Amino acid sequence: MKAIVTGATGFIGLALCRELLQNGYEVTAVIRPDTEKKDKLLDLQKENDSSGRSLQILEIPLNNINSLHTEHHIWADYFFHLAWNGSAGSAREDFEIQHTNIAYTADAVRTAKACGCAKVIGAGSQAEYGVVHGTAVEEKTVPAPFMMYGAAKLAAYQLGAILAKQLQIELVWPRIYSVYGVGENQGTLVNYVLDTLKKGETPELSPCENMWNFLYITDCVRALRILAESEEVQGICHVASKDTRLLKEFVTEMRDIAAPGTALGFGARQADPDRTFWLQPDVGKLDRIGFEAEASFADGVRRMMEKMI
Repeated sequence: MKAIVTGATGFIGLALCRELLQNGYEVTAVIRPDTEKKDKLLDLQKENDSSGRSLQILEIPLNNINSLHTEHHIWADYFFHLAWNGSAGSAREDFEIQHTNIAYTADAVRTAKACGCAKVIGAGSQAEYGVVHGTAVEEKTVPAPFMMYGAAKLAAYQLGAILAKQLQIELVWPRIYSVYGVGENQGTLVNYVLDTLKKGETPELSPCENMWNFLYITDCVRALRILAESEEVQGICHVASKDTRLLKEFVTEMRDIAAPGTALGFGARQADPDRTFWLQPDVGKLDRIGFEAEASFADGVRRMMEKMI
């Protein structure tokens, strides 16, 4: 089997390339020209096949993604489109940056069709829903994003789905929830809490009274691979674990593993209820195709702690 992965140097993209290679795929990894993260892919390439046959790395800007077909003549079974401009920080609220992603998603669908792919697997987000109190269900919960990032993800899916239907190619849109693990970006909640506890300091937190759901990175990418290979799922599918509980419980569990007895600063930071996510996904679709998370939250935290030593 052959797969194309855009955004291959990102947290999820790099782990997905590893997952695919471990399962016998030939992977074409598409990265931004001159990215500083290329070395991570080169290391992965050496681990698998120094000749580059198993993992081919192509530096292509998103606005020229069609060159996969027109210049490089790449053929594949699946197209994983993970690349996204402005996925963190203040760029999430930048209209111009987020708007570009909608057209790039459409370009990815067209290119996937030209490259002979049977399916495009996107990278949606729970941010498409906005603030939902209660269980979110793919076909029932009405999205109401409050930030540009979530709105652009939603628009990319809706336009991409119509385009895919016109081109007669299948589109699966995983709405990815809170993924954590070794290799994640600095500044995420799990990294912040563990790093602060490691220093013997007290993490400053919101009240953490909202529901949350964590999924370890290796489970996330395994779910993405299964969604590509499955013939049962089309459209939107939540990618999350079955472990949904108050965020405060997850933070307390981190503390009990990393620094038992240490104080936690719940309420030290204010939370805007209109911009506080409530992560309580229905995972019935993923369950029906046989996916089961292998790493518990505690397992994932311990793996991260081992790397931080």
